[in-house]
Order: sequence, then C-alpha cells, then structure tokens
Amino acid sequence: MLRRFSTAAVIFTAGLAVQSASAATVPLTWLDQGPTLFGNSIPNNSVFWHPGLGNVQVTYAFAGTFTDARFNNPLLNNGSVTSGPNTYTWGPQELFAATCFAGTAGTFTGQWSITYTFSGTQAAGSVYLGVAGLGRTTNHGGVWTVASVNQNGTFLGDWSGGGNYGPTEWNPGVGTFWMRNSLTGPGGADPWWNTPLAVIRIDDAVNTLTVHFDQLPGDGVGVNIAAVPGPGGAAALGLAGLMAMGRRRR
Repeated sequence: MLRRFSTAAVIFTAGLAVQSASAATVPLTWLDQGPTLFGNSIPNNSVFWHPGLGNVQVTYAFAGTFTDARFNNPLLNNGSVTSGPNTYTWGPQELFAATCFAGTAGTFTGQWSITYTFSGTQAAGSVYLGVAGLGRTTNHGGVWTVASVNQNGTFLGDWSGGGNYGPTEWNPGVGTFWMRNSLTGPGGADPWWNTPLAVIRIDDAVNTLTVHFDQLPGDGVGVNIAAVPGPGGAAALGLAGLMAMGRRRR
C-alpha cells in the first residue's frame, strides 16, 4: 500500500510540475516615446529604441482636425492581463494619444492611421499592441470609434486599473481584426466614451504594423506597442520554457 501511494504521489507531483512549466509570466515593455515630454506632440517619423525590438519608426497620417500628444494614464501603469495559462505584466505604460475635434459629434469624420516600422522582421507573436479610449454613442442612430489592423491577432484581455471603462469588443477575422467599445449610451459620458487598455498579440511576422482608426469627433484614443525586452524577446522566453519542461520530464 505504501509503495502504491508513493508512486501515485510521484505521478501527481510530476503532473503539477508539467502544468506549472506550461504557464509563464511574460514581462512586457511598452515603447518609450521620450525625449518628447508628456502632453507634447510627438514629431512625425520619430525613431525610438526598444530593448526587444530595436529601432522603431513611428509615422502617423491625419488631417489638421486632429491633435496628438505623448500621454500617460496612471491607471494603465503596472498592469497585467491573463490569457490561457500565461500572464502578461508590465510596469510603466504610455500612449500615442490622438483627439478628433472637427465635425458634428456622432458622425464619422476622422480617419487616421499610425505605422510602426521595425529595423528588421519581428517574429510572429513577438509584437504586442495596446489600444485604449474607444468611444461609442447612441446619438445619431448609434455610432462608434473603430480601431482595425490588417494582421492576425489574439486578444489577451483588458486592463482598466480601476477606471470606469466600457470593455473592448473584439472582432477577429482571417488576416484582420477590429475593436470598438462594447457598451452603448449617450455621447460624451463614461464608460461609453472610453475603453480600457486592450492588449493584443500580433500573430504574424511583421516588418511594419499599421493601426487604422475611424474616430468620432470629440473622442480621444491611445495606442502603443510592446515586446518582451532583451535579445530574442518572446522567442527566447518560449525556448527557456521548453527547456524547463524538458528538464522536469527527465
């Protein structure tokens, strides 16, 4: 009886070890858009260095009816989202923030885009996207701000930091995805005019990543990218996880 119990205990313990090895804490670092000061416009075609991505050029295209700024929301710092067995964590977080001022509230008058260009091809699953502040209103029959990307992606979750935000509505397709606020209500009031930070993993290998916005007048949105810092980024983290599982199985 004692021998059978010991064997069962070993099997159970080994099972826990494999399960533990399959779960990972993934540390993300968001793109730092300094030396531009918070609250100031980010020069178009700026190049920033990221410890996991190298040099990243940020190019945006919108009409004079928009303003932009480097923006930090304290509620979005020091966050985490969990998807499957993995938890994705970060410390400081900032956004490229754009506000649309022209037109009548409740109508689509603002289309713009932002493109992140990398110095080399980034492996599938190594680039992460964050989008926040998508507005939606029941005015004018119901309209909303949409963020869309022509890449395959996986929605990892929302991080609100305790803010009064409407959850992100995630709409995936083949080679594309788009997002909007999942709540409806009168314009200009939270939580309908703000979504939390939606974190998306880009599942394609990319040289560039472009995010398109159809934006309500009066609405402000934010966007940024992240990656695992250090050589190899997510690829190195995945290899380390596989090696750890292999050692436990021996």
